[in-house]
Amino acid sequence: MSWGGFTLAELEWQYNPRETVPEYMTCFDRFVRLSDDTRASVRHITDIRYGGGPKETMDVYPAAEPDAPVHVFFHGGYWRSQDKKDYAFVARDLNAAGFTVICPNYDLCPDVTVAEITLQAVRCMTFIYQNVGDFNGDRDRISISGHSAGGQIVARLAAHHWEDTLDDANPFCAIVPVSGVFDLEPIRFTSINDDVRLNAATAADNSPMLDAIPHDVKMMVVVGSNESPEFVRQSDAYAAYCGREGLKVPVYKAWGANHFTVLEELYLGTGSLFGHLKRFLQR
Repeated sequence: MSWGGFTLAELEWQYNPRETVPEYMTCFDRFVRLSDDTRASVRHITDIRYGGGPKETMDVYPAAEPDAPVHVFFHGGYWRSQDKKDYAFVARDLNAAGFTVICPNYDLCPDVTVAEITLQAVRCMTFIYQNVGDFNGDRDRISISGHSAGGQIVARLAAHHWEDTLDDANPFCAIVPVSGVFDLEPIRFTSINDDVRLNAATAADNSPMLDAIPHDVKMMVVVGSNESPEFVRQSDAYAAYCGREGLKVPVYKAWGANHFTVLEELYLGTGSLFGHLKRFLQR
Protein backbone atom coordinates (compact mmCIF):
# COMPACT_ATOMS: atom_id res chain seq x y z
CA MET A 1 0.00 0.00 0.00
CA SER A 2 1.33 3.45 -0.89
CA TRP A 3 0.20 6.92 -1.92
CA GLY A 4 0.22 9.12 -5.00
CA GLY A 5 1.87 6.58 -7.26
CA PHE A 6 5.06 6.59 -5.17
CA THR A 7 6.66 3.46 -3.78
CA LEU A 8 7.19 3.43 -0.01
CA ALA A 9 10.90 4.07 -0.54
CA GLU A 10 10.14 7.03 -2.79
CA LEU A 11 7.72 8.51 -0.25
CA GLU A 12 10.34 8.14 2.47
CA TRP A 13 12.80 10.09 0.33
CA GLN A 14 10.23 12.76 -0.55
CA TYR A 15 9.02 13.36 3.01
CA ASN A 16 11.95 12.51 5.28
CA PRO A 17 14.51 15.33 4.96
CA ARG A 18 17.14 13.17 6.62
CA GLU A 19 16.93 11.02 3.51
CA THR A 20 16.77 13.96 1.11
CA VAL A 21 19.63 15.96 2.68
CA PRO A 22 22.61 13.66 3.36
CA GLU A 23 24.46 16.48 5.16
CA TYR A 24 21.59 17.11 7.59
CA MET A 25 23.81 16.60 10.66
CA THR A 26 26.14 19.35 9.43
CA CYS A 27 23.10 21.65 9.25
CA PHE A 28 21.96 20.70 12.76
CA ASP A 29 25.46 21.21 14.17
CA ARG A 30 25.58 24.68 12.62
CA PHE A 31 22.14 25.52 14.07
CA VAL A 32 23.31 24.46 17.54
CA ARG A 33 26.47 26.55 17.25
CA LEU A 34 24.56 29.61 16.01
CA SER A 35 21.98 29.15 18.76
CA ASP A 36 24.62 28.83 21.47
CA ASP A 37 26.16 32.07 20.22
CA THR A 38 22.73 33.75 20.21
CA ARG A 39 21.95 32.77 23.78
CA ALA A 40 25.39 33.99 24.84
CA SER A 41 24.94 37.40 23.24
CA VAL A 42 21.21 38.24 23.29
CA ARG A 43 19.28 38.94 26.48
CA HIS A 44 16.62 36.27 27.00
CA ILE A 45 14.32 34.61 29.50
CA THR A 46 14.08 30.82 29.35
CA ASP A 47 11.34 28.30 30.02
CA ILE A 48 8.39 30.57 30.66
CA ARG A 49 5.44 28.26 31.16
CA TYR A 50 2.32 28.77 29.03
CA GLY A 51 0.50 25.50 29.79
CA GLY A 52 0.49 22.39 31.92
CA GLY A 53 2.24 19.95 29.59
CA PRO A 54 5.85 18.94 30.32
CA LYS A 55 7.20 20.90 27.35
CA GLU A 56 4.69 23.77 27.29
CA THR A 57 7.36 26.42 27.79
CA MET A 58 8.87 29.20 25.72
CA ASP A 59 12.04 31.26 25.54
CA VAL A 60 11.67 35.02 25.06
CA TYR A 61 14.19 37.42 23.55
CA PRO A 62 12.71 40.82 24.55
CA ALA A 63 13.18 43.89 22.41
CA ALA A 64 15.22 46.68 23.93
CA GLU A 65 12.31 49.12 23.67
CA PRO A 66 8.64 48.70 24.72
CA ASP A 67 5.74 48.27 22.29
CA ALA A 68 7.94 46.38 19.86
CA PRO A 69 6.74 44.07 17.08
CA VAL A 70 6.64 40.44 18.18
CA HIS A 71 7.61 37.33 16.25
CA VAL A 72 6.87 33.76 17.39
CA PHE A 73 8.73 30.81 15.82
CA PHE A 74 7.54 27.19 16.13
CA HIS A 75 10.33 24.69 15.47
CA GLY A 76 9.97 21.59 13.33
CA GLY A 77 10.95 17.96 13.89
CA TYR A 78 7.86 16.20 12.49
CA TRP A 79 5.96 16.68 15.77
CA ARG A 80 8.27 14.10 17.39
CA SER A 81 11.67 15.73 18.00
CA GLN A 82 13.74 18.93 18.27
CA ASP A 83 13.85 21.67 20.89
CA LYS A 84 13.50 25.44 20.95
CA LYS A 85 17.00 25.94 22.33
CA ASP A 86 18.53 24.67 19.09
CA TYR A 87 16.61 27.27 17.05
CA ALA A 88 17.51 30.32 19.10
CA PHE A 89 19.46 31.60 16.10
CA VAL A 90 16.21 32.63 14.40
CA ALA A 91 15.89 35.30 17.12
CA ARG A 92 19.29 36.93 16.68
CA ASP A 93 18.83 39.30 13.76
CA LEU A 94 15.11 39.91 14.23
CA ASN A 95 15.85 40.93 17.81
CA ALA A 96 18.63 43.22 16.60
CA ALA A 97 16.05 44.76 14.23
CA GLY A 98 13.81 45.64 17.19
CA PHE A 99 11.56 42.59 17.54
CA THR A 100 10.65 40.66 20.65
CA VAL A 101 11.17 37.06 19.51
CA ILE A 102 9.57 34.04 21.18
CA CYS A 103 10.52 30.38 20.61
CA PRO A 104 8.03 27.89 22.11
CA ASN A 105 8.37 24.21 22.80
CA TYR A 106 5.45 21.80 22.74
CA ASP A 107 4.92 18.21 23.79
CA LEU A 108 5.93 15.63 21.20
CA CYS A 109 4.51 12.52 19.59
CA PRO A 110 3.96 9.75 20.55
CA ASP A 111 3.36 11.20 24.04
CA VAL A 112 0.66 13.44 22.55
CA THR A 113 -1.22 13.54 19.25
CA VAL A 114 -0.75 16.04 16.44
CA ALA A 115 -4.18 17.44 17.36
CA GLU A 116 -3.04 18.05 20.94
CA ILE A 117 0.03 19.90 19.65
CA THR A 118 -2.32 22.28 17.81
CA LEU A 119 -4.24 22.87 21.04
CA GLN A 120 -0.97 23.59 22.84
CA ALA A 121 -0.05 26.10 20.13
CA VAL A 122 -3.42 27.81 20.65
CA ARG A 123 -2.72 27.98 24.39
CA CYS A 124 0.74 29.36 23.66
CA MET A 125 -0.52 32.11 21.37
CA THR A 126 -3.31 32.99 23.80
CA PHE A 127 -0.77 33.37 26.59
CA ILE A 128 1.49 35.49 24.37
CA TYR A 129 -1.38 37.72 23.26
CA GLN A 130 -2.42 38.32 26.86
CA ASN A 131 1.07 38.80 28.34
CA VAL A 132 3.46 40.01 25.66
CA GLY A 133 3.49 43.53 27.08
CA ASP A 134 5.57 42.10 29.92
CA PHE A 135 8.28 41.37 27.34
CA ASN A 136 8.27 44.78 25.60
CA GLY A 137 5.90 43.50 22.92
CA ASP A 138 2.90 45.11 21.23
CA ARG A 139 0.02 42.62 21.07
CA ASP A 140 -1.32 44.37 17.97
CA ARG A 141 1.87 43.46 16.07
CA ILE A 142 2.30 39.73 16.70
CA SER A 143 3.45 37.59 13.78
CA ILE A 144 4.03 33.83 13.63
CA SER A 145 6.20 31.47 11.62
CA GLY A 146 7.02 27.80 11.80
CA HIS A 147 9.32 25.38 10.01
CA SER A 148 8.39 21.93 8.66
CA ALA A 149 5.96 20.51 11.25
CA GLY A 150 5.96 24.03 12.65
CA GLY A 151 4.65 25.14 9.26
CA GLN A 152 1.67 22.84 9.74
CA ILE A 153 1.19 24.24 13.25
CA VAL A 154 1.08 27.88 12.15
CA ALA A 155 -1.17 27.08 9.18
CA ARG A 156 -3.63 25.53 11.61
CA LEU A 157 -3.36 28.63 13.79
CA ALA A 158 -4.33 30.67 10.73
CA ALA A 159 -7.56 28.67 10.53
CA HIS A 160 -8.40 28.83 14.24
CA HIS A 161 -11.56 30.70 15.27
CA TRP A 162 -9.79 33.20 17.51
CA GLU A 163 -13.00 35.04 18.31
CA ASP A 164 -13.83 32.02 20.50
CA THR A 165 -10.52 32.39 22.38
CA LEU A 166 -9.57 36.08 22.34
CA ASP A 167 -11.34 39.39 21.87
CA ASP A 168 -9.99 39.61 18.31
CA ALA A 169 -11.02 37.39 15.38
CA ASN A 170 -7.78 38.12 13.51
CA PRO A 171 -5.15 38.83 16.18
CA PHE A 172 -1.95 38.20 14.22
CA CYS A 173 -0.48 40.58 11.68
CA ALA A 174 1.36 37.96 9.59
CA ILE A 175 1.75 34.18 9.37
CA VAL A 176 4.66 32.48 7.57
CA PRO A 177 4.71 28.69 7.10
CA VAL A 178 8.22 27.58 6.08
CA SER A 179 8.71 24.23 4.31
CA GLY A 180 5.44 23.01 5.79
CA VAL A 181 3.40 19.85 5.42
CA PHE A 182 -0.17 20.86 4.64
CA ASP A 183 -1.65 17.51 3.53
CA LEU A 184 -0.73 14.89 6.13
CA GLU A 185 -2.06 11.85 4.26
CA PRO A 186 1.29 10.85 2.68
CA ILE A 187 2.98 10.91 6.10
CA ARG A 188 0.97 7.80 7.00
CA PHE A 189 3.07 5.80 4.55
CA THR A 190 6.48 6.80 5.93
CA SER A 191 8.54 5.77 8.96
CA ILE A 192 7.59 9.11 10.54
CA ASN A 193 4.18 7.62 11.30
CA ASP A 194 5.75 5.13 13.73
CA ASP A 195 5.73 8.03 16.22
CA VAL A 196 3.04 10.31 14.81
CA ARG A 197 0.45 7.50 14.47
CA LEU A 198 -1.91 9.09 12.01
CA ASN A 199 -4.80 7.22 10.43
CA ALA A 200 -6.87 8.38 7.48
CA ALA A 201 -9.28 10.33 9.69
CA THR A 202 -6.68 12.05 11.88
CA ALA A 203 -4.51 12.87 8.86
CA ALA A 204 -7.48 14.66 7.30
CA ASP A 205 -8.51 16.35 10.55
CA ASN A 206 -5.02 17.84 10.99
CA SER A 207 -4.34 18.86 7.38
CA PRO A 208 -4.35 22.64 6.82
CA MET A 209 -5.18 21.93 3.18
CA LEU A 210 -8.65 20.95 4.38
CA ASP A 211 -9.15 23.79 6.89
CA ALA A 212 -11.55 26.62 6.16
CA ILE A 213 -9.80 29.91 6.90
CA PRO A 214 -12.40 32.06 8.67
CA HIS A 215 -10.83 35.50 8.34
CA ASP A 216 -8.51 37.58 6.20
CA VAL A 217 -4.97 36.50 7.03
CA LYS A 218 -1.76 38.09 5.79
CA MET A 219 0.38 35.12 4.87
CA MET A 220 3.36 34.14 2.78
CA VAL A 221 4.73 30.64 2.22
CA VAL A 222 8.46 29.91 2.04
CA VAL A 223 10.22 26.78 0.75
CA GLY A 224 13.73 25.99 -0.44
CA SER A 225 14.20 25.56 -4.17
CA ASN A 226 16.32 22.45 -3.51
CA GLU A 227 13.79 20.71 -1.28
CA SER A 228 12.17 17.50 -2.44
CA PRO A 229 9.55 17.90 -5.19
CA GLU A 230 6.80 16.94 -2.74
CA PHE A 231 7.76 19.64 -0.23
CA VAL A 232 7.77 22.22 -3.02
CA ARG A 233 4.47 20.88 -4.38
CA GLN A 234 2.83 21.03 -0.95
CA SER A 235 3.84 24.68 -0.50
CA ASP A 236 2.53 25.61 -3.94
CA ALA A 237 -0.67 23.63 -3.41
CA TYR A 238 -1.35 25.22 -0.01
CA ALA A 239 -0.88 28.73 -1.40
CA ALA A 240 -3.26 27.85 -4.25
CA TYR A 241 -5.77 26.49 -1.73
CA CYS A 242 -5.56 29.74 0.24
CA GLY A 243 -6.23 31.56 -3.01
CA ARG A 244 -9.43 29.59 -3.44
CA GLU A 245 -10.30 30.63 0.12
CA GLY A 246 -10.02 34.25 -0.97
CA LEU A 247 -6.50 34.99 0.27
CA LYS A 248 -3.56 36.21 -1.78
CA VAL A 249 -0.63 34.09 -0.54
CA PRO A 250 2.69 34.38 -2.36
CA VAL A 251 5.24 31.56 -2.35
CA TYR A 252 8.88 32.54 -1.95
CA LYS A 253 11.48 29.96 -2.95
CA ALA A 254 14.86 30.38 -1.30
CA TRP A 255 17.19 29.76 -4.23
CA GLY A 256 19.58 26.84 -3.66
CA ALA A 257 18.28 26.13 -0.14
CA ASN A 258 17.40 22.69 1.16
CA HIS A 259 14.92 21.81 3.91
CA PHE A 260 17.32 23.06 6.58
CA THR A 261 19.35 25.85 5.00
CA VAL A 262 16.10 27.62 4.08
CA LEU A 263 16.08 28.79 7.72
CA GLU A 264 19.38 30.59 7.28
CA GLU A 265 18.17 32.28 4.10
CA LEU A 266 15.05 33.52 5.90
CA TYR A 267 16.12 34.38 9.46
CA LEU A 268 19.79 35.38 9.27
CA GLY A 269 20.59 38.93 8.28
CA THR A 270 22.88 37.65 5.53
CA GLY A 271 20.09 35.51 4.05
CA SER A 272 18.48 36.23 0.72
CA LEU A 273 14.97 36.54 2.20
CA PHE A 274 15.66 38.22 5.55
CA GLY A 275 14.93 41.76 4.40
CA HIS A 276 11.67 40.68 2.83
CA LEU A 277 10.66 38.77 5.97
CA LYS A 278 11.39 41.76 8.18
CA ARG A 279 9.21 44.02 6.04
CA PHE A 280 6.43 41.45 5.74
CA LEU A 281 6.14 40.98 9.50
CA GLN A 282 5.40 44.64 10.17
CA ARG A 283 1.70 45.51 10.50
